[in-house]
Amino acid sequence: MIVESGSGAVQWDLKLNSRAESPGPATLSTADHRSAFLIWGEYQVAGNETRSRAPLQKLYLFHPSYTNVLLELRNSTDQIIAFNATLFERSRHACYVLLRGPQPNEEPGSVSLMKRKLKEDVSESRVIWLSQVAVDSEQYIRDRLYRMRFHSRV
Repeated sequence: MIVESGSGAVQWDLKLNSRAESPGPATLSTADHRSAFLIWGEYQVAGNETRSRAPLQKLYLFHPSYTNVLLELRNSTDQIIAFNATLFERSRHACYVLLRGPQPNEEPGSVSLMKRKLKEDVSESRVIWLSQVAVDSEQYIRDRLYRMRFHSRV
């Protein structure tokens, strides 16, 4: 659930299936003084309550300007140990960093660090309409979020 800090109004309320070992959420401040939210989980369409045994959870992007849209980005939680979203080049490029490797209860193995540009994933994302009414085209939503500017909290 995401709540407007000034009014206390609920901006967004959606259940995403999540596992205990899933990475936590992250936020990025945008130039319009809002926050973009990056959330791990498994979105299921209402009425389709069947769950797979070991769901590959995806990374989703939510922005309060589009409360009826959730963008499904391309990564899954497969072997993610740590996750964080940040800005590189001071307010220019939003990205997220993934540390992948064996889970704590597994045998030692290879570890890799990956940085993904948020813009690249937004342009290739899948648009999920949270309401039955699609106000804009999917490409329009992707384009708007692709052009989103970010702001450092420093």
